Amino acid sequence: MGSQEDSSLKRKEFQKRTDEDIDSFLSKKDFQKSAPPSSSSTASASSTQRSSTPSNAPSDPPPPEKSQPAEEDHEGAITAARNSRAEREAYHDVAILRKKAHAYSHKAAKFFRKHKSAEAAAHKCVAKAVAYREKATARREKSKDFLDKAKSYEEELTEAAHGTTELSPESLRTRVATMERKAAKEEEIARRNESKAASQTEKAAKYRSKSAKFLEQNKLDEMEAKRFSKRADNLEKAGP
Repeated sequence: MGSQEDSSLKRKEFQKRTDEDIDSFLSKKDFQKSAPPSSSSTASASSTQRSSTPSNAPSDPPPPEKSQPAEEDHEGAITAARNSRAEREAYHDVAILRKKAHAYSHKAAKFFRKHKSAEAAAHKCVAKAVAYREKATARREKSKDFLDKAKSYEEELTEAAHGTTELSPESLRTRVATMERKAAKEEEIARRNESKAASQTEKAAKYRSKSAKFLEQNKLDEMEAKRFSKRADNLEKAGP
């Protein structure tokens, strides 16, 4: 009887201890779940995550470089383009000046040729005038000879009136008239030649006037050609 009671008491005490142990265990487990993780566990977790990340993962982009070199390159390109354009414009201006100088030089040469042609025509007219004057002089000399012969026949005619000549007065009068007619004809030809000489002299004066005008224009065009050539040379020396 007494042994059975002791065994039942022991059993109850064991059961009570077991229940208390279970309760304390459960209460500890609930407290661990509700409490935040410690710093050591966070550090270990972060280190674990870092170690678990692959080594070939993309890193953060580097900070942007300074844009000053790019801006300098852009300004350099702009400066080079401007210099190239200025150089092309300078070459274009030089070409225009050379073209104008060539045009004025061509005009000067044309006027110089006209000057020489007019001068040659003037000399030709002068030579013709001299020739016509020489012909007129020769005709006048012939006319004078005919007049001298006519006078001699007149003298013979006066002698024929006294009967001292072999020729008849009618024949002498005919000869006098013939000589006077020839003298008049030669005088007319001389006047005609003198008129032609005067006309040629007038033409020579006109050609000389034209020649002087052409020479003046030639000098002006040569001056313009030299001026444009000098401007082109100075622009080439100055550079773009």
